Formats: sequence, structure tokens, C-alpha cells
Amino acid sequence: MINKKLFVLSFLLLFVFLVAYNCADGKNFVTILNGANFKTDSGKNSYSFIGQPVVFATTEGTDTTSQSAFASVFYITQSSSITFKNDTGSDPFEDINVTLKVNIKPEYGGEITKIRYRFWQGENADWNDYTTSPEYDYPDFSINDDGTVDFEQSVSFSKGNPINSFMVYAQLKDGSKRWSDAYTVRLFSGLSSGVEITSPDKFTGLATIDPTIETTNYSIDLTSATITLYRGEVKVEDEGYETTFEDSVVYTATVSSSSDTYGLYKTEKGKISYVHSDIASQLESVPKTLDNNTTYTLVIKSQNNDSSTINRDYVIFKTLSGGVADILTYPSPFNPKRQKVKIRYLLAKTSNVTIRLYDKAGKVVCKLVDGEQRSAGTNEEEWDGRNYAGETLATGAYIVEIIAGSDRRYTALAIVGK
Repeated sequence: MINKKLFVLSFLLLFVFLVAYNCADGKNFVTILNGANFKTDSGKNSYSFIGQPVVFATTEGTDTTSQSAFASVFYITQSSSITFKNDTGSDPFEDINVTLKVNIKPEYGGEITKIRYRFWQGENADWNDYTTSPEYDYPDFSINDDGTVDFEQSVSFSKGNPINSFMVYAQLKDGSKRWSDAYTVRLFSGLSSGVEITSPDKFTGLATIDPTIETTNYSIDLTSATITLYRGEVKVEDEGYETTFEDSVVYTATVSSSSDTYGLYKTEKGKISYVHSDIASQLESVPKTLDNNTTYTLVIKSQNNDSSTINRDYVIFKTLSGGVADILTYPSPFNPKRQKVKIRYLLAKTSNVTIRLYDKAGKVVCKLVDGEQRSAGTNEEEWDGRNYAGETLATGAYIVEIIAGSDRRYTALAIVGK
């Protein structure tokens, strides 16, 4: 009696042989077995899912068709003979008008005959939505000596969309065609991403008497930004606070991308950054250091070119003197089985730092940092509640010692629930 499995296998092998024999020239013929991936002579890829035994194309330029009862779904992927290189840059500093740049390279000596592009404003691009994101022709292009084409197109993105995307399409003379991947265009500006003051520290509300002023996610698409330091606590939300507290102004400085008198705007980092004493040295009436144990308010205000949008960010902080101006531990008490304790401390200047932890008997149980350099301003370390031997310490009170240069400071923390 004939084995059924052997019969089916023989039938399939015979079928493949007959198909191959009938298309012996092989010019436009692709056979796919068990999900294998083969290229046609024209450079296209054909693909079949595993379990779809036989699929083939017999005429160049037509849709590939299924010739097997076992195959159902299949498609032709994009041509691999065209490559794209995005030169736009991931973080343009323009707020609206961005020039998209892509170098398109045909492989195997192909000639580019058509270029199109699409762009999407905002996140979660839906490239099936041709109403929101239509295709645009890019007709007036020239071919470089090496056969590549430099695509360069200015696109006006909307305000308030810091993350956008675009795609570029190219077609060759031989019919090969391909869309690029979706490239992200991230816009940084005071209007789209806001200003965050990272120093003085918003978390602790502390700074040294010669503080480092720093912002993040800051870019200027506007005429200017104004930085004002007030002595005392200023209620920025109040109407007309600039006039109300004008007698409390320590200094005011104006910066922009085109004019920066004090050298505060760092284009390469997209932020404002400076040390108080550096700006004070340029202003006769401003002391080189702020007063110890005193409250100040730092305000950064920016607006766009047509003055329609204003951003205002501020931080209220207190100054402390000393090499190690302050230490904060949190959470305290903490449970080493569930979390680590954070040790946050404030340095007056960049220093080599040592951090030791002591038990209540004064014995050193852990050296967390050993003479390592830390930057001026706020720093933070983590401790998992373990000693030198890697053992979790017992419930109780422990002392944190931080040494920076010749200065040192102490604080307490507690372990619970071992």
C-alpha cells in the first residue's frame, strides 16, 4: 500500500519540477518554498509566509500570482536597489521652517527618474491617511556625478508639534521603486517644548552663593529671551509683577540666537547656561556672590517673533554657603528590600568627593564614593543599604558623611524592615 505522506511529497516535488520546466528561461520566474525569500531578476523581493508552499510570477511587471491551493497571502516588498541617507538632523533648532535633506543613491548603475515625498505633522503618523499626508512631487532635481540625487525641501511645520516625520520616494528608469523609512524631525523651541530650569535645583530649592544657572530643552525661534534674578520670593503669576518687584531686581540680561551680549546662549546644547559670578563680573552693581541663607527668584521669559506666545518659567531658591552646601536623603527611612535611598547634595564648586556611611557606633560600614570628581551644583548618589561584604544592614539609624576638598557635612538616614 502506498504511503500517503510519501505520495503527497512526491506530488509536490513533481509539481515544482513541472512549473520550473515550463518556465525554463527563468527570466521572470520566482518560486518560494516554505516562506523562503528570493529576488527576481528586476531586483524586487518576493515573500511568502511559512506554510505557503509554492508561489511564482511569470510576467515581469505584473502582480505575482499564487498557483497553489496552499498559498493565500503574499506581497512584493520594496526594491533593495535604492538607498536613502537622511541628512536633515534629528534636532533642528528652527521652530517652523525646516529643510529636509536626503541623499538618494541608486545601486547597480540605475538612473533616478522620479522623486516624491510626504510629511506628517505631530506624533503617531498614519501613512495610510493620504488626506492628511498627501504625496508631493519633487520634479526639479538634478543627478550628481556619482548618480545620486540630493533631495532638499523646505517644510513649514505647525507650532506646538515638537515631533514630526517625513518619507521620500524614488523610482528608477528600470521600474524599481521604493519609499524610505519614516524619518523623525524633532523641533526644540521655547514654544514647543518649554523651558525647564535645572539649576538652581527645583527639587531641593537650594543653590550655592555662586550658583550655576542652567536650562534644558531651550531653543530660540524668537527675537529674544529675558533672564531676571530677583532678591526675595516673587509671585510671578501676579499681574504686573515686573513693576511690583522692580526694586528687588539683582540683574536683567537679554539673549537671542543672533545677539548674546553676555555669552549665555549655548547653541550647540540648546540651552542657557552660565555661572552667576561670570555675569556679575560684567555688571558693576552686581556682587560676585549672592548672600548666604537668602531667598531669590530666577525668571526666564521668552516670546515668539510676532509676540503672540509668551513662555515664562521660574524657580524660587535659597542660597547656602560652604563647599558642601547641603545634603538631602530620600526616602528616609527606607526599606532595602523595596528601594534604594538617594543621597542628593549641593557642591559650591567641582570637587573630588568622598561619601562614607557610619553605624550608630561610629564604624564605617560602606564607602559609597571614594575621591571621585563631581560637578558644581546638585549631585545625586544611590545606596542599596549594603555593607562592604554585600550584606543588607540591620534596621536602625546611620550617618552619611560627604567630604569635598577641605569641607565636610553630615546627615542622618534610617533603615527599616530588613
